[in-house]
Amino acid sequence: MPAAIEIRGLTKYYGRTRGVEDLDLEVEEGEIFGFTGPNGAGKTTTIRTLLGLVRPTSGSVSVFGRPVPRGGGPWLAEVGYLPSEVAYYPDMTGQELLDYAAGFYRGVDRRWVAQLVERLQLDLSRPVRTYSLGNRKKLGIVQALVHRPRLLILDEPSSGLDPLIRAELFAILREVNAAGTTIFFSTHVLDEVDRLCHRVAMIRAGRLLQVAPVDDLPGRHMKIVTLRLAGGAPLPEALLARLGDPRPEPVPGKPGTYRLVVRAPVQELVAALAPVPLEDLTIGDPGIEDVFLTLYRVPDAVEGRP
Repeated sequence: MPAAIEIRGLTKYYGRTRGVEDLDLEVEEGEIFGFTGPNGAGKTTTIRTLLGLVRPTSGSVSVFGRPVPRGGGPWLAEVGYLPSEVAYYPDMTGQELLDYAAGFYRGVDRRWVAQLVERLQLDLSRPVRTYSLGNRKKLGIVQALVHRPRLLILDEPSSGLDPLIRAELFAILREVNAAGTTIFFSTHVLDEVDRLCHRVAMIRAGRLLQVAPVDDLPGRHMKIVTLRLAGGAPLPEALLARLGDPRPEPVPGKPGTYRLVVRAPVQELVAALAPVPLEDLTIGDPGIEDVFLTLYRVPDAVEGRP
């Protein structure tokens, strides 16, 4: 069975400006695959080449084993797409827009569409021009899902959504994935990757930094240490040296309280802290953001990557 997405040596330059460079990526059918990196890393460029909206400078892009031609192709009827910035005909109502979108596909289940609208708390009676950013994003999510696509491509899907709707979106994505839809989504909200994804690709300055199952990312063995020293004292230099010189972050408004990302084993951490006059201490597992920032701060953290 061909991969849902196969990217080989993808390079895109806009004149002298880099979009992506020598990108290799494969997404298996049935995955929820996260694509993360800072703004300007090349996430949107990659997505646009998947849809045939941008022509690569070099390299190849295939979806379900079929090369993506310029302008896409009829098989894109199997794909749902949500851009990062949603723009629709302003004088259409939400209902008219969804009816128009559904007309491009065969056998659209209107009950399914109505369920999505209800779950996302979307008022379809109003013209699109009156919609807030969040409501336009909700309309875009429904439009991307009207035909129950085999592949769903989402570019920053949660931007503009309130926390309750964001949680409902995650529930919907898990459900459609369980029903067989492959999901590829870009985000810089890293807890979304932690909560949703099977695997994640991290991209920086147009180049791939790391691809791994979320639970196997380098640095998952790290610990997040928050400690408060008696009397608001500073952290001893000897302690920092013993722990590999982590960068302590003072906790705002709490004198003598620091947050550290520590790579040392727990036994070494406890031994190093034994002589320190502690008033409070917590040790926890890192979130993906801590892992991501650590990879970015250490250029050679991933062998063979800049």
